[in-house]
Amino acid sequence: MSAPRMVAALVGGSLLFAGAAAPAAFAAGGATAEAAPPRASVDGGRHIGAQTVTLTAEADAEIRYTLDGTTPTPRSPLYTEPLRIDETSTLTAVAYTDDGRSAPLLEGYFIKADEEPLAQFAVMSDIHLSSDRPDLVAKWETYFDALARIAPEPDAIISNGDQINDNYYNSAADHRFPRAMLEQNLARTGMDDTQVLLSFGNHDDYVQRMAAEYPADWFPQETENGGYYQTEIAGFPAFIVNTERWNSTQASWLYGRLSSLTADPETTGSPIFVFGHRPLPATVWDGAQSSNSGLRSNLADFPQVVYFSGHSHLNINDERSIHQDAFTSVNDGSMSYGETDSVYQSFGNGLVKNATLASAQSVLVEVYDDRVEIDRINYAADEGRTYDENGVWGFQKNPPFASTGTVAGPTWVIARGADGAATKAAFTYTAANRNAVAPVWADAAEPTVRRTDGGLVLRLPQAQDDQYVKSYSLVLNDVTAGEPANFLTARDRINAQYTQMPRPEVLQIPLGLRAGNSVTGPIDRELTLGHVYEATLVAYDSYGNAAEPRSFRFVAGALDRVALDAALAEAEEIAATVRRVLGEELEPGTADLGIHIADPAAALAALAELDEAVSQAPTEIPADAPSGPSQDAVDASAVHISALSDGIADHLVAVDRAGLADALAAAGDTVATVRGKAPWKRALVDAYAHADALRTTLNVSQTRLDAATDDLEAALAHYLAKIDD
Repeated sequence: MSAPRMVAALVGGSLLFAGAAAPAAFAAGGATAEAAPPRASVDGGRHIGAQTVTLTAEADAEIRYTLDGTTPTPRSPLYTEPLRIDETSTLTAVAYTDDGRSAPLLEGYFIKADEEPLAQFAVMSDIHLSSDRPDLVAKWETYFDALARIAPEPDAIISNGDQINDNYYNSAADHRFPRAMLEQNLARTGMDDTQVLLSFGNHDDYVQRMAAEYPADWFPQETENGGYYQTEIAGFPAFIVNTERWNSTQASWLYGRLSSLTADPETTGSPIFVFGHRPLPATVWDGAQSSNSGLRSNLADFPQVVYFSGHSHLNINDERSIHQDAFTSVNDGSMSYGETDSVYQSFGNGLVKNATLASAQSVLVEVYDDRVEIDRINYAADEGRTYDENGVWGFQKNPPFASTGTVAGPTWVIARGADGAATKAAFTYTAANRNAVAPVWADAAEPTVRRTDGGLVLRLPQAQDDQYVKSYSLVLNDVTAGEPANFLTARDRINAQYTQMPRPEVLQIPLGLRAGNSVTGPIDRELTLGHVYEATLVAYDSYGNAAEPRSFRFVAGALDRVALDAALAEAEEIAATVRRVLGEELEPGTADLGIHIADPAAALAALAELDEAVSQAPTEIPADAPSGPSQDAVDASAVHISALSDGIADHLVAVDRAGLADALAAAGDTVATVRGKAPWKRALVDAYAHADALRTTLNVSQTRLDAATDDLEAALAHYLAKIDD
């Protein structure tokens, strides 16, 4: 038991967080600068077979961990022995100390069977690299370092369109930047023999002007101005199509070659990889941002086809990023920034409906005799927004990122069949097999609404799902006014930050809407302070499966003072204890005799600092007051006062007077019979008098108590020996 808690038990003082709500920084497990993240004995990357991972942290730290992409909490599994990681997953671990918790350790483990893939290639899309700024150069180096840990020698890397940021067909020269980035990183990571293949995207200027900027084998031109070609990846047929110029000529070319391959006994059971920048209708993400229905029809006769697309920037965490009906379609993500459905996200102190995400992702494909495995890789999934509150577009700064190399979702497995019919019969990522399990609130803590310096914030402990919670609806009813609040509707959705790694346990949702749905707009809709509101929340997964509604009431602007009041009560008790033990004006109690303060001056100085903090603690204010302390200030004061109380408690040392009492009891009757002034008689009387005086003297050290006990016991023994003689 630590000194502060031991003293609280001795003096009967209430503990700061006993039976009270902890301040946000502790309840949410806020990171501290002092605690270093745990360390893992095995680095993330591609591994053959299960891995045994040992975690270490600084002395006296407690390690909590998860393997499902969520943020570890004090309720997460406690690390006590090496972990066995036997499937592809992200290990997240934090170290808890007396001051809070560390930043997380994140390691992505891609666990594979002891079987050499027949082919291995990475598919990246939407690089959008039109600069060689130092931060971009550093970012891409970390991305390739992560790829090299997962696939040190891939057969190919496909950049699936939008290498640059051209918008007006005048930026072809910018292709020198992605070319240099690829050449430098391939050489730097030892991927010199890796094949590079490019497709043409809507931001790549013109086909021929793009082709002129790259080696011919990166972007072959089978037909003039075509932008499409046939190739192989480790012997498997591959096609690059031009989704920006889809026409009958290209359609006839592709259909004829696919027909030949699937009719040939040598290749009829082979997967055929097709890469095109744009997604196809009624495929990935339910057809979002799709085009080229003719290309979809063209591929429909060939179940062996696996079609990869980008363009949408839609994230690959969402299980709708793979789709199977007539063939397999795969969304390969985006390496610049991500997107999701148009949902409300927090930008500073307000909510804005926005689809962009500060993330970067791609897929890695491995081909085996009986299957194709597709792994989803995060390159940037740290918390952040694409725009700041001033409307400046900027993110993924200062690499490396903790999330680089983590797992964006379970491995997709596509079975290979002997022919097209057998391949199609084994499809699993179909509409009929869509997940139907709804999220649940389980044991999620009660939501709360906090008054912060920037406005009201909903602290929402997340619901749980067998995959992940994607979004929430929030409907507010103004109970005081007797009408619905002018805020979000039941159709609106709030992002659950499901693409973040690790996913947060508690969402911080500002309860203010920005004017014009602009990240720079002022807050023009917020709640009325002092009014009672009923909030109804519903959690949704990516398929629209909905949890049961959860409702709670709150007073807008009311402060939660439970933790502060507990801290003030503890401070008052410990201050009174110090004053009683030091004999300052207060009537001491029996318990005060059990405490010793070795350095009274230091204890009084600490007490003066505590008194000052108590005097400056936020006072009660009405919920509808337009200004006053925030919940953050209240919680910060509670933490500060508690820390000062603990500091004073370090000066208080428990002493045990039982031995002294026993010695006095043992000698009492004998001392009452002592007569005469012989030295050995006087020694017993003096020892008894000294011990008896210490029995009621405040602030006596254990050393003095033990010495008085020993002296009395020795004097009594000597006296009895003399009497016997």
